[in-house]
Amino acid sequence: MSEFETSISHVGDGVVNLRGYSLEEVMTRLSYTEGAYLSIFGRLPSDGERVITDAALNSLLDHGFVASTITAARYIASGNPQLVPAVAGGLLAAGRNTVSPEHSFAVLETADRLRAEEGLDYTQAAQRIVADFRARGQRLPGFGHPTHKRGDFRADVLFKVARDQGLSGTSVEQLTELNAVFTQVSGKILPINIDGALAAVGKDLGWTSRQVVALALISVLPGLIGHVVEEIEGGKPLRYITDGVYTGEPLRALPPTL
Repeated sequence: MSEFETSISHVGDGVVNLRGYSLEEVMTRLSYTEGAYLSIFGRLPSDGERVITDAALNSLLDHGFVASTITAARYIASGNPQLVPAVAGGLLAAGRNTVSPEHSFAVLETADRLRAEEGLDYTQAAQRIVADFRARGQRLPGFGHPTHKRGDFRADVLFKVARDQGLSGTSVEQLTELNAVFTQVSGKILPINIDGALAAVGKDLGWTSRQVVALALISVLPGLIGHVVEEIEGGKPLRYITDGVYTGEPLRALPPTL
């Protein structure tokens, strides 16, 4: 038995078999979205899946300086002006608080379990989840944005595309109800953000949590790369924080004896 086994590809002299298709034919007949879908999901997308994936891949192209991914990447590029380390560092800043839909996906999985095991409807499942997060003093993922305070247009667009393709399902409905219950209980208006929308739409398409995160990371890459190239070619060498506030002890002499 060989050390590695894979169903993704096989490379031979002059040929690459990608999920059962010739890479040469993939290069000439498929869009990048279709090729990426084939690579990640193991099959070609339907027309509706392709349209939604196109929208998803365009949804996170750039965050400006709102996202720590961009700031981290540019700081790295300023200190070490090389493309690969800076882009990798920017990706490493993606996680619980930015870019990654993983935690919103987990909330939707919890809602699925509550509805299936306890016979709850969308509203009852939402009430349980909101109450649990509030009791633990934790932020409910998938809602709110530091800039798009009245509504995240990216989430709205993605939901519309899913509806137009007839592929909006129970996860979108559950996330919408979670948002309504949270607003009612907390009195705060925190719209569904793009991370939450990606989780809901991806889950309705049958994607796994890791596959949704993978699409989000691919979406982020072009903008991240653009910022790194700009920083290397025209930014300031060795950037540093100028507005930090010191909160430690005041300057003082060492004790006379140690």
